[in-house]
Amino acid sequence: MNIAIIGAGVSAAAAVSVLKQRGCQVSVFEKSRGPGGRMSSKRALAGSLDLGAQYFTARDVGFMAQVELWCSQGLAQIWSMQPWVSEHGVLSRSDDQQTRYIGTSTMHQMLVPAFGGVDIHYQCKINELSFITSNVSSHSHGQWQLCSEQGECYGGFDAVLLTCPPEQSFQLLIGAPICTQIPRQSLMPCWAVLLELATPTHVSMDAIFVKDGAASWITRQSTKPGRQSARLRDVPEAPEQWLLHFSADFSAQELEASAELITELAAAELVRVLGRTVDVAAALCHRWLYASYNPAIAPCGVLYDAKMQLAIAGDWTLGGRVENAWISGVTAAEQLLSAQHKSGPQR
Repeated sequence: MNIAIIGAGVSAAAAVSVLKQRGCQVSVFEKSRGPGGRMSSKRALAGSLDLGAQYFTARDVGFMAQVELWCSQGLAQIWSMQPWVSEHGVLSRSDDQQTRYIGTSTMHQMLVPAFGGVDIHYQCKINELSFITSNVSSHSHGQWQLCSEQGECYGGFDAVLLTCPPEQSFQLLIGAPICTQIPRQSLMPCWAVLLELATPTHVSMDAIFVKDGAASWITRQSTKPGRQSARLRDVPEAPEQWLLHFSADFSAQELEASAELITELAAAELVRVLGRTVDVAAALCHRWLYASYNPAIAPCGVLYDAKMQLAIAGDWTLGGRVENAWISGVTAAEQLLSAQHKSGPQR
C-alpha cells in the first residue's frame, strides 16, 4: 500500500510509525524545512527556542507507553517546573500536580526517528490533490496524485492522509464529500515572542499561566532543560530569555500588526506580569495562524472516506493537545490499514 501524508507534525509521525510497521510505502510532504509542525523548535539568539507547543501531557494508556519509550531513548524528559498563575495583578503558585514533558534539546526531537526510512519531501507545499478513478490501484477504486506549489507532481498513491490545519485541509479538498465535515474555525491564531533581556529580572518564576490581559503564557525559556546554547551554559549570568504567547483573542485582533509593535506589547506584558522593569536586548516574533484549539467548536473526530481512501487527522479533530494529535495519527493509520485488509491483498 502506497500512502502519501501531507504534513510532518505529531499526527504524521504517529501515522508513519504505524504504517511502517505494517510494511506500507510512505511518502511525506512538508512545506517547512524540517519536521515538527507546531512542535518545531528553532535555533535563535542564545539557544534553542520552542515557539509553539511548550510541553505535553499524557493521559491515554497508549500515548503514555509511547512517552515512556521516548524518555527511555533520551528523546523526551519530564519538565520539573513549578507553574505560577497571574490573575488580577497577583502572582501565585499553582497547586496542579500535572506531569509535563518536553522534548530533549528541542520539542520536536522525539519525532525525528519516526520519519527515518521514509520518502520525505521538505520545503514542498502541496497545493493540489487529484483522485483519479481507475482499476490500476491496489484497491481498484482509484489513485491519488499530488502537485506542489513548485510545479512538481507525485502520483500512484493508494491513499492520502492530511495532517495540516483544518482551513488548509479544506482548501485542498474543495469539492470532495468529506470537505463539509471539516470545522474550518477550530484552530485560532497566536503571536509568539521571545524577549532576550540585557539585565536579569531576579525573579524565581519560570512558567506562568496568565489568566487576564493580552498574554496567555509566559516562560523563562533559558531555564528549560537543554535549551541554552553550549557557549552560555557556564556563564554566571547568561541572558534571560522569556517566551510569551499572546491569547487567541488578542492575536486575532493584532493579526496584521508589525513585529516591532508586537515586541513592544510583549515587553509591556512581561513588565505587567512580573512587576519589574525589563531591558530588551533582542527579540524574535512568530505568528501562528493556526495554533490553539477553539473550545467553541465541537471536535469532529478523525475524518475518513473509505471510498476515496482519504483520512484527515490532527489535534484539532479530537479537541487539541499534543496527545490528541498523536492519537489521531494512529487512528487514521489504522483506518487506512483496515480498508486495505477488507479489500484483500495488494496486486
